[in-house]
Amino acid sequence: MRLGIHMPLKGGFENNISRVKAIGCETVQLFPGNPTGWRLGAPDPDLLEKRASFLEEQQIYPLIVHSAYLINLASPSPDFLEKSKLLLQGTMERAAMYRSPYVVLHTGNHGGQGVDRGIAQIIEAIEAALPQWPPSVKLLLENTAGSGTALGSHLEELAAILKSFPPGTLGVCFDTAHAWAAGYDCGSREGIAALLDQFESKIGLEHLLAIHINDSKAALGSRVDRHEHIGRGAIGLEGFKALLHHHWPAGFPFILETPEIGTDWDRVNLETVRALLE
Repeated sequence: MRLGIHMPLKGGFENNISRVKAIGCETVQLFPGNPTGWRLGAPDPDLLEKRASFLEEQQIYPLIVHSAYLINLASPSPDFLEKSKLLLQGTMERAAMYRSPYVVLHTGNHGGQGVDRGIAQIIEAIEAALPQWPPSVKLLLENTAGSGTALGSHLEELAAILKSFPPGTLGVCFDTAHAWAAGYDCGSREGIAALLDQFESKIGLEHLLAIHINDSKAALGSRVDRHEHIGRGAIGLEGFKALLHHHWPAGFPFILETPEIGTDWDRVNLETVRALLE
């Protein structure tokens, strides 16, 4: 497996990559622009090529691109839906310029129109967009904590979307803190075994292509999304150790999205994860 963090862009791309390399990152995740804005800004092909080459030189891969939080393919608002489609299209294109194989997308909120209609709308939006997406980039749906009208907190909801397309078209990025908040026990060896069994039966572990490894400040089943440093939250260390010791494919990326990114906590959390691997 390859361990990494969600990297802040403040301070300069190459400076940040050099820093995460120094603390032992082997993979990295980033936002391609403002995570709470509708615009990515005009691409600079030369700059993006330089960044992609620098990542290759530093042997940091895969680069995972996380889409903006605003994107909601399940929105009941036609205007919001159209803006979401355009921003996702731009994000997929930007990821290709970074030579990133994956874009992570929060599944969306149905906004009161119901789970079934929300899922159907996500499927329709992806189906219409697929021909325009760069073939080198795959969309990964991320499970959610399930607050409000959020979709994707249950494996069955993710499965309904993935199984509407040929196998391998889409993938899943699994977040441990979100799963915990949604009621999936990530805090014990038995809980992890049951979770992976459920994932295999409902979706297929071959579709799990990245993991966000985060502890949680919230209680099991609380539907509250609050990340915490590894081993310092409600999930604890036993479950993480079991998860890390599963037989993952070579090069499988684990990304930390713990609090206070860009500080010494990144090193502390990476060291905690490495200790669990020993």
